[in-house]
Amino acid sequence: MEGPLPMEGPLPMEDTLLATKFTVPPRPQRLLPRAHLHNLLEQALPRHKLALLCAPAGYGKTTLLAQWAHATRLPVAWVSLGEEDNNLQRFLRYLVQAWQVIRPEIGESRLHLLLATQETPSEAVLAAFINAASEVEEHTVFVLDDYHLIHDAAIHDALTFLLDHLPPALHFALAARGEPALPVARYRARQQLLELGPEELKLGVDESDAFLNELMGLKLDAGAVANLNEQLEGWVAGLQLAALTLKQGRGELVQGAISGRHRHIADYLSEDVLARLPDEEQHFLLQTSLLQRLCAPLCAAVTGTANAQETLERLERSSLFLLPLDDERRWFRYHHLFAGFLREQLKRRLGEAALQQLHRRAAAWYLAHDVPEQVVPHAVAGDDAEAVVQVFSRFVNARLLSGEIALVKQWIDALPAAWYEKYPVLDLARAGYLAYSGAFEACVRCVNEVEQKLLPLDSDEARGYLAHVVAIQTFLACMQNDLQQAEALAQRALRELPEDDRGFRPVIYGALGDTYRYHGRWEQAKQSYLQALEFADAPPVRVEAAHIFGTLADLDLRQGRLRDAAANWRRALMAMQEPRGESRIPLPVLGWIYVRLAELLYEWNELEAARDHLSQGLELAELGGDARTLIAGYLLAGRLQLVEGDVEAASGSLEQARPLLRDATFPEWAAPFQRLQLALWLAQGRLQAAVHWSGEILEQNRPEDAHLAVVRLLLVKGDSSSLQRALQLVAVVLREAEAEGREGRLIEALALQALIYRQQGDTVRALTSLERALTLAEPQGYVRLFVDLGQAMGRLLQEAHARHVVLPEYVQALLDAFSTLPVSAEPMPLPEPLTPRELEVLELLAAGLTNREIGQELVISPQTVKKHTGNIYSKLSVSNRTEAASRARELHILD
Repeated sequence: MEGPLPMEGPLPMEDTLLATKFTVPPRPQRLLPRAHLHNLLEQALPRHKLALLCAPAGYGKTTLLAQWAHATRLPVAWVSLGEEDNNLQRFLRYLVQAWQVIRPEIGESRLHLLLATQETPSEAVLAAFINAASEVEEHTVFVLDDYHLIHDAAIHDALTFLLDHLPPALHFALAARGEPALPVARYRARQQLLELGPEELKLGVDESDAFLNELMGLKLDAGAVANLNEQLEGWVAGLQLAALTLKQGRGELVQGAISGRHRHIADYLSEDVLARLPDEEQHFLLQTSLLQRLCAPLCAAVTGTANAQETLERLERSSLFLLPLDDERRWFRYHHLFAGFLREQLKRRLGEAALQQLHRRAAAWYLAHDVPEQVVPHAVAGDDAEAVVQVFSRFVNARLLSGEIALVKQWIDALPAAWYEKYPVLDLARAGYLAYSGAFEACVRCVNEVEQKLLPLDSDEARGYLAHVVAIQTFLACMQNDLQQAEALAQRALRELPEDDRGFRPVIYGALGDTYRYHGRWEQAKQSYLQALEFADAPPVRVEAAHIFGTLADLDLRQGRLRDAAANWRRALMAMQEPRGESRIPLPVLGWIYVRLAELLYEWNELEAARDHLSQGLELAELGGDARTLIAGYLLAGRLQLVEGDVEAASGSLEQARPLLRDATFPEWAAPFQRLQLALWLAQGRLQAAVHWSGEILEQNRPEDAHLAVVRLLLVKGDSSSLQRALQLVAVVLREAEAEGREGRLIEALALQALIYRQQGDTVRALTSLERALTLAEPQGYVRLFVDLGQAMGRLLQEAHARHVVLPEYVQALLDAFSTLPVSAEPMPLPEPLTPRELEVLELLAAGLTNREIGQELVISPQTVKKHTGNIYSKLSVSNRTEAASRARELHILD
């Protein structure tokens, strides 16, 4: 599989913000070397599976790990964790994205593919992670910063699994304020744990002297340094705060005025530092403290200042606990301890209204930059329901389509109850969540309640919300496969929705396309999908693009347009590969795309490429448990194996598909299954079984999908009545295929018709039918359709080539492809089927019984036995019972 497609221009804001999570924090402008700790990490980490840096805030855990990561010879995959990361799938994706930063080939691995999809079992991802890790030869370290913010038990369990199964070359380093919920005692007992606590992380007197005098530019004597170090117990953050205060002329701190309790030190010194700053910087610090991450445009929007970038850079140079998150110094964050203090000060100094206004500004900026995950918490804190309404209107459908149901629920649960009464769109979002989570009846009740609230209102806003109600009702009708109701509702919704609506219109078109397809209305389905694609930049379409292109490919395939189908499958893959932040595509869709592409490659006789795509598709289908893709994949595998002459393997593939087809509701795959079964019987020489099956098909009046398989068998029989019956069946298929515009079926029926005419001795008609088939097939590049009909088709093509009937280059290409046919592909001539009584007599003949003994066994006269024996000899073209038994075993009549 190809890697992600390159993007043109700057990354979207959501992606640049996400990238900071995987970037090792840059070196601070004032760096305190801690060589003994660097050396400890460098030497000890490769000997331990887990390093745990566990200490309260302000002990330099992140700084130490970042400095070591920049200096180490080991590859380091860095993940900065936040409260919003308490989701197992997101956590696992972050691990892999961080790994991809140092090993780009991970982006093309099965592991990356699994995590790019929805509903992938976490067990499969963890196993794939371990498998990928087992291939790593160089010691590699995953750093998880701020792991104390993770409280999801599923993440702890997953990380425990990884740690328990890590190969020797992989290691984890965690920075946390408390001991994490991992089996730390077990790792400690097994000497697999490297621990650095407050005692190891605190600054010694020499380090404090270097920090205070060399880095901070103070001129303190040894006694003053020792006094500060003792009182602060080597606490890095406390020393930094003390140094800032001393630089502002508050020397009394050195004389013993510092409390030994860190919490009080932070409050005292931070207030003193803050009070000494210019008003402009004080306001900037306080107002931006409500942001988890800072960049100049965001800070400017929140504070109303024009020089935000200069202020950020000045604060960083002043060591005011502002940490850069990327090398370009575009994104920053405050030290957690300092940020907490600033937020408390902000609450004290500002009234509720002013604080809400800051949150509203942050929400507006994030909304303008399409980062809804950051909009909702700021909008709720700012009592800005309108911003949430915008998020729900623009992004909920896309998030639901991409499988992020838990995120939508988190948004819904965060909102004040009063908002639902005032803003019906919020209840509509809740209805969407209920629909996607399977609570169908609750969804219907919710939509009906909203409609009843809106109907009495006479306003443009109410009418707009009613249009949303109708759109959701359309979607529900499509989910119920009620096409008549869906069409009526869709017409009304599309009439009432604004022309520029990008949230509901594409969803309606996509759902209608699915419903038309289920009802066999292929052309209308295609038009609906194409209308959905007109909203290419709308979030729902960006998420659903792979599905839409895939269904368009299916429609093209039904009509025999192989090249259009392949183009749409490839567009589906491209849509799947485009960066989409948190949006993911369902795993079964990926498997389906690969298998269907493999089918096209098989038809074009690109067998090696077909095997590669099939292998990927089956692997994804098996991981996702997708029965439909597995059926299609196993049947294609059987066809490929028959081309190779491996009848036993083909039989195994058929048997893998059999129970899936029996237990699943995919009737459209019954005919392809039967056709592979017939090809297998013919390759095995099990002609009696094939004849028996064809009789059942004709008696039960099975659909025309199976009729072409029966025609092939009737061709093998070759007697006059069989050929006449074959012509009748072909005529039915031709008529229906032409009426439905199914060109691929039409080509195959014409090719079989040509073989029937040839076997009847009517060469003119045979070549006429073949010429029409070739004319239709050549633009789409059909190959295996002809080759898989065996040497009889090869001989007819040779005759057409000799007579220069039509398309000589195409005919020659088909003849060249016949070199791949195994010897077993040409079935043996089929005898006239034996009757049930003749089969009974044959079995007893082969067992060595005399005519009299056979008569006694079957309660018939010896004369009747003799008559049956004569019929058996005639049908099998033998002259005695020994030859009859031998011939019957060759034909698998006696198994």
